[in-house]
Amino acid sequence: MNTLIIGLGEVGSHLAKVLSTEGHAVTVVDSDRRRIQRITENLDVHAICGDGSKPEVLDKAEADSADLLLAVSNDDNVNMLACLFAKRIGARRTVLRVKDMGPFQRFRTFFRKNLLFDQILSLETLAATEIVKVVRENQAVGVENFADGRIQLRRVKLSATSPLVGLPLRDLKMPPNVLIVAIDRDHHVIVPSGDDVCEVGDEVLVLGDQKGIATFERKTGARPTHLRSVVIYGATGIAKQVAVALRRLKVSVRMIISEKRSAEDMAGEIDGVTVLHGEGTDHMLLREEHVGDADAFLSLSDHDEVNLMACQLARSEGCPRTIALVHKPDYVSIYEQLGVTVAVSPRLLCANAILAHVRGGSVTRIESIEEGQAEILEIEIPAGSKMVGRRLRQSGLPKGAVIGAIARENGEIVVPTGEDTIEAMDSLVVFALRDVVSHVVEAVR
Repeated sequence: MNTLIIGLGEVGSHLAKVLSTEGHAVTVVDSDRRRIQRITENLDVHAICGDGSKPEVLDKAEADSADLLLAVSNDDNVNMLACLFAKRIGARRTVLRVKDMGPFQRFRTFFRKNLLFDQILSLETLAATEIVKVVRENQAVGVENFADGRIQLRRVKLSATSPLVGLPLRDLKMPPNVLIVAIDRDHHVIVPSGDDVCEVGDEVLVLGDQKGIATFERKTGARPTHLRSVVIYGATGIAKQVAVALRRLKVSVRMIISEKRSAEDMAGEIDGVTVLHGEGTDHMLLREEHVGDADAFLSLSDHDEVNLMACQLARSEGCPRTIALVHKPDYVSIYEQLGVTVAVSPRLLCANAILAHVRGGSVTRIESIEEGQAEILEIEIPAGSKMVGRRLRQSGLPKGAVIGAIARENGEIVVPTGEDTIEAMDSLVVFALRDVVSHVVEAVR
């Protein structure tokens, strides 16, 4: 694949290394001569020094013949213009990286049509989703997020008192926009029919939107979380997204913010969050706030070294789980060796998401179930797919695969029936047994 990378920050450099090692033809563009010199000394890539948003630079980089353009610089405006100009002159596919997904959420179709990107990724959204997932990892109810968090997968273990036990699935009164896509019984994954009956000890895998999932949990008596309280240090966009997500899960959230103005602003923006003005590395403050009694401490500031120190102090106070935001991917393993429970790198998450796009075409997310017995795929339907315009019952998906949910470009979430029609740019969340995954990928092309 002929790949053009705009921007040689942590994301771009990592992608250039992986893709060139895999044998792809890689061209890189960056305005920093030191970065250009460093990468040409270490990798077999074609490097151009210049502004990736300038038509003459894209022309020199032969963007017109690129199979894939990755606009991953630290400047959103450069990335947007690079995608637009490259697609106009002939680049086949473009991936746009942005810092904040907020402006794109309600107007994704507008931006896609005008900026001509094929996929958009946000460091903040990827990191916030991963952090919430990690915080809940050791809880009773498993959770995965798809379609930028609009669709959730929950894994719920059924007790003897669950109203699901003993009833055929067709007789269950499911909330709107919720579907049971699989049953995990004694580590054997079943794609259920309406005749299947849930048993005590089964783990059901449920797909749906957040509201529907919450209703399902209340009806079944499942406990969405044992989390009681979390302390967050930092006023970053990631910290805010994590706080909002945890409040939706009814978790008590306290935020420590070093700048007084930022603390005041955050207190007014998020309901139900206690905001404290102070430093995450203030040992006395952590002790006074009983951080050791919290279920988790998250240090999500912009400064890696501060995040490490804050996590170590929280751990010394007895907090069982500490999560640090790490902006330099090479630091991840070091932080975990030093005692941080989990280190999360937004740039590494973004790079891995892009690599999944490179390797999987329209498959943008993959989650494995029971050591690979099944997979959950998030698949974006391209405009030229043979599935566009078909009803689900005509989709051609093999037995052993279920479309659990559809995320439309306008933000609508649909748990489909056989009569629903697939539209271009839909994101399908598909549950598939291992033997039919390749057939699913082929069916959407």
